[in-house]
Amino acid sequence: MNNKDWFLVILLGIIWGSSFLFVEILLVYLSPFVIVYLRITIASILLIIFTIIKKERIEFSILNLFNLFILGLFNNVIPFLLITSGQQSTTGGLASILNANTSIAAIVLSALFIPKEKLTINRVIGVIIGIVGVIIAIGYENLFGLIEDNIGKYLILLATFSYAFASIWAKLRMNKISPIIMAAGMLTMSSIILTPFALTFHMNEILTIEFKALIYAILFSIICSFIAYIIFFIVLESAGPGNLSICTIIIPPSAIFLNTLFLQEIITMSELIGSLIIIFGLIILDGRILKNNFLNKNNVR
Repeated sequence: MNNKDWFLVILLGIIWGSSFLFVEILLVYLSPFVIVYLRITIASILLIIFTIIKKERIEFSILNLFNLFILGLFNNVIPFLLITSGQQSTTGGLASILNANTSIAAIVLSALFIPKEKLTINRVIGVIIGIVGVIIAIGYENLFGLIEDNIGKYLILLATFSYAFASIWAKLRMNKISPIIMAAGMLTMSSIILTPFALTFHMNEILTIEFKALIYAILFSIICSFIAYIIFFIVLESAGPGNLSICTIIIPPSAIFLNTLFLQEIITMSELIGSLIIIFGLIILDGRILKNNFLNKNNVR
């Protein structure tokens, strides 16, 4: 990657890391559902406008709409609701640490559902290290205790499997659709899924939203969804999908730093150690650093 790509990848990681900060702030004013609904709906409108400006070609087939519906459900609706609900009883920093296991969940599920995605040695080691990191971050003594303080952690972990399933679905069913159409389509479908519930159960909350909360919600949607997807498209085209995985490693430390800076959240030693172990597991999982080091040693010889 060139310097521009590195800058954009790091920026994207920081932006997605800031989503945990926005959720923490918005939970003071709004319910998890309304936070998610506003984020998705505002971003979907902006991305639709963006696709029109870009004159992207759209195919409105029943199959494409169905695939976008499933993608929106598992990549936006379910994980957003789980993470936002989970942050009611856990910190944004810990939420970002647990969310980093999306890559680990994706590797495991891909090995089960995609014949070509085999569990190589570095992937197996990375998965094991990641699991150890999760156990340490949650606290081994709390691992099987579903007390109130732990429910949020398990909701966030459950969200990683939803993200993982969505990535597999996109790989198997959406490879002929451009990324920008995929993003706009899945967010629009997500908004369509949530709108009946918003109108039925949350209309009063939406109509009486405080101005400050509305501004935070708009900024959340613009920064963490709309702008994030634009950067995602640029990096995808310039550096390829493999380099985007680096964002996963950047998200936890950036989320921890931002939440500590703005909300004075305190991360425990076990959470910090668990985070470092998970990040190390992701590096092993990615495999490129180890591969490059191996090649460099061979070149020296």
